[in-house]
Amino acid sequence: MSTAYALAAVTAVLRAQLMAYLRATGASSAVGGVSVTAGPPDRVSVGNQEGNQVNLFLSRVTRNPTWANLGPPPRNGAGDDVAAVPLGVDLHYVASVYGHDPLTGEILLGHLLAMLHETPVLTRATIRRSLAPDPPDATLPAPVAESRLAEQVEQLRISVANSPGGEESFRLWSAFSAPYRSSVFLDVSVVLIDPLRGAREPLPVRSVTAGTVDVRGPEVDAVRADGPTGTPVTAAATLVVTGRNLTGPDTRIRVGTATASPAAASATELRVPLSAFDRPVAAGLRGLVVTHSVDLGDPPAPRAALSSDAVPVTYRPTITVAPADVVVDSSRTVDSVVLRTGTVTVTVQPQVEATQQVTLSLTGTGGTILPAPPGNGVTGDAGTTDRVRFAFRDLPAGAYLARLRVDGVDSPLSTDPTGRYTGPSVVL
Repeated sequence: MSTAYALAAVTAVLRAQLMAYLRATGASSAVGGVSVTAGPPDRVSVGNQEGNQVNLFLSRVTRNPTWANLGPPPRNGAGDDVAAVPLGVDLHYVASVYGHDPLTGEILLGHLLAMLHETPVLTRATIRRSLAPDPPDATLPAPVAESRLAEQVEQLRISVANSPGGEESFRLWSAFSAPYRSSVFLDVSVVLIDPLRGAREPLPVRSVTAGTVDVRGPEVDAVRADGPTGTPVTAAATLVVTGRNLTGPDTRIRVGTATASPAAASATELRVPLSAFDRPVAAGLRGLVVTHSVDLGDPPAPRAALSSDAVPVTYRPTITVAPADVVVDSSRTVDSVVLRTGTVTVTVQPQVEATQQVTLSLTGTGGTILPAPPGNGVTGDAGTTDRVRFAFRDLPAGAYLARLRVDGVDSPLSTDPTGRYTGPSVVL
């Protein structure tokens, strides 16, 4: 990218190119000598002192629309810049011709247009040659010559713009506070200025290591609880994972954020008790993933390299309700129906978290769904609890089947040999 001296460098290149063109075509000799300047029109001598001259004036600078739409610089998670976005601008010039003798202005204007037509692109070689002339140009400051204009990503393109109408030209030259002279309006695009505030440099890479793994990763087809068909997945269950390519380097089974190594493994089946996971698995609908690792780094450490797609596991809570856990605070009779008000406390496994959605469904004489207290009754910094207390009001006295729903998954009900549901029960 270029430095902030690039704008002056573009003007210097245009001036050098025009001077060289006028000498090469003989136009300079034809009019008795000509000078090429770069400055405001009001500083050009006119009248009896008017000489043969072409003046380049940078009248406006605008943001380049393409580079302006790149958006803010990329940032990392800490909010620091990770890349420095350059400033892209377009330059707009007014090139005016002056001459003491008749037709001199027209001669210079014609050659100026011819040069712009023949060199629509300022090549890198042209820029380097113009900024390092031989013999040296005493009017060219050293920082301008070292602006790195030739090294910027995009090349400079010159285009002749349409001249403004009569009224607009009058306002323009009135703003210049200078007598009107024949002019050409030209645009140069695009100049890229590299910001001084660079991005944060990352630390160097200390070493590069590599590892190889079988591209055939694990594929999981199904997950069930060990036992007869329909056995629910509960805290006491052993998970049976079936699929293909299940064994590999450091095979691990992950459910949520908990992981475990399989107790038994083959290419088509893995077995792992829920009690073997390195942290408790919360009840609810959870995703199970099988991963294979490979040793990478220095010193080598296992890194997860291949993993299966997540397969849903319906992990059901199990509950018990002791008679002492049902507390009736008051009773009343309405239309010969005894209504109870009180609390019922459910012991649940696994423990429920404060952020989980928990309800207790009682099905029986009346039936209702009881919401858990705020935070499921979790107190202190424990984060979980195995006892959830539910309040009920005006429930008909009798026996109810109890089901605890945690994150949309119900606790299982027990049955007798005939298939009739028998518990867990709550008696009011």
